[in-house]
Amino acid sequence: MNILKIFFNYFLGADFIKTSTGKETINATLESAYIMCSAIAQFYKNTNKNVGFKAAGCIRSVEQALQYIILFERILGRNNLDPKLFRIGASMGLLENIREKLLVDKLI
Repeated sequence: MNILKIFFNYFLGADFIKTSTGKETINATLESAYIMCSAIAQFYKNTNKNVGFKAAGCIRSVEQALQYIILFERILGRNNLDPKLFRIGASMGLLENIREKLLVDKLI
């Protein structure tokens, strides 16, 4: 079966899709995010219905978070870069990394 058909059937009742349930050892990857965001774009093109995307699992640095933001923006557009359509499942590791970066910026 075509992967897009599978996604389309899944998307029909979904407001959001996410990369992880939190129960896997490998969670968010840029490759899986690319596939999912591309499917969302194709779904929108065919149905005019927005489905959100959440990058979740193993995102522990500002740099990693930015990679997902840039990927989403390039595929789905800056106008869709909104909490209603894009989220990052933030771990304590990401929060600590943000705090460290803010502290370093204050010291410079």
